[in-house]
Amino acid sequence: DDYTFKLNKTTSTKYWICTINYCAAKVHTDSNNGLMKSVGNHSHLPEKEKLAVREVREKITFFKKFSHP
Repeated sequence: DDYTFKLNKTTSTKYWICTINYCAAKVHTDSNNGLMKSVGNHSHLPEKEKLAVREVREKITFFKKFSHP
C-alpha cells in the first residue's frame, strides 16, 4: 500500500509501526506475516520513492551475495 512499517514487538503476533515519527498507523500480523489487524490512519502521503529505493538496495544486496568475482 506504499507505506513502510518497522517491527516494534514480536510475540505470537508481530506488531508493526509506521516508519514516520508521530504517525498513528499500526499493523498486526501473524507469525507468517498474514494481516490480522490494521490500527489508525497514516498522517502523511504514501512513500513510493522510499519503497523503490528499498527494492533497489535489496536487489543490489542479492546480486552481490550471489555474484562471483
